[in-house]
Amino acid sequence: LNMDRFLDKGQHDILMNDVKTDYSKSDGIKVIGAGLPRTGTLSLKTALTQLYSGRCYHMLDVFTGDQEDVDVWVKAVRGDMKPQDWKEYFGKKNYATGVDFPFSLFYKDILAAYPDAKVVLSTRDPKTWHGSVFNSIYQIKVLVKRHPTVPLLLGLFDCRNPSVLDMQEVMGNTVPHGCKVSFTEAIEGGPKVAEKFFNDWEAEVRRTVPSENLLVASAKEGWAPLCKFVGLPVPENDYPRVNDTASIQKMIRNIWIINGFVFYVLPTSIAVGTYVFRAELAPVVQAVVKTVLGCKDR
Repeated sequence: LNMDRFLDKGQHDILMNDVKTDYSKSDGIKVIGAGLPRTGTLSLKTALTQLYSGRCYHMLDVFTGDQEDVDVWVKAVRGDMKPQDWKEYFGKKNYATGVDFPFSLFYKDILAAYPDAKVVLSTRDPKTWHGSVFNSIYQIKVLVKRHPTVPLLLGLFDCRNPSVLDMQEVMGNTVPHGCKVSFTEAIEGGPKVAEKFFNDWEAEVRRTVPSENLLVASAKEGWAPLCKFVGLPVPENDYPRVNDTASIQKMIRNIWIINGFVFYVLPTSIAVGTYVFRAELAPVVQAVVKTVLGCKDR
C-alpha cells in the first residue's frame, strides 16, 4: 500500500515520468520556486523538469515519497536544517529545481544553501487565490476533520511516522516571515485575510531576493519570461498547462471512495454475508473454536 493509489492519472503520469527518466546527476539546485501553492506550481514543475532535464521537487514528491521526505520538512520547521543538510538531501535525491510547499516555504533557507540559484516567484490574482486553495488542497483538511475514518485510511496507506498529515499540520500552523498569520489561518480567515497573506508573502520574497535574481511570473505568460530569466532556449512545445485543481479534486474523490469502501461497504458486506450464510458458517466456526481450545489445553 502506498499513497500514489489516491492520485489521478495526470498526477501519476508526472511522477512516473520522473521514475522512468534516467536524469544525469544534478550538481545542485538551479531554480528555487518561491511561489505559494495554487500559483501554477505543477505547471512550473513540469516546465522546469523539461528545461533542466532534471527532477523538480513538488508536494507530490512528498506525498508519495519515503520517510526522509517528511522528516526533512519537520526538521526545517524546527530550524534544524543547515545549508549542508539541504545539499546532502537534494543531492542524494538528485533534484535540480523545486517549487510549491513545502519547498517554497523554506526558500530562504534553501537559497542560503544555493546562493547562485535563480528564484522564481510564481504568482496569480491575489483576489482569486483563496477560492483556488479552498476548493482544492484545503478540502483534504476538511475531509480529515469531518470524517474520523479518513486519517485511519491514510494511515493504512502511509505508514510513515511522522506522516504527511503530521507534516502538513505543522507547516500549516507556521507563520512565515513577513506574514501576520499562518497558511491555515489565512484560508480559514476568508478571502480578505487570505489576500493580505498572499500580498505579504510576495512582498517578503521581493524584499529578500535581489531583483536581478528574481523572476515574478504567472503561468499564462508561458515560456518566454522563464527561459529568458534562466538563459535557456524556448522549447518548441507549448508551455505546460496542468489542470491542478481538477487533479486535486479527483484525488480527494478517490480518497472519499476508498474510505467509503474500506470502512462502510466492506464491513457491511461482511456482516450481511455472515448473517445470510450463518448456517453454513456455523460448523466452520465450531471447528475453529474447538481447535483453538484444544491447542490451549495442551
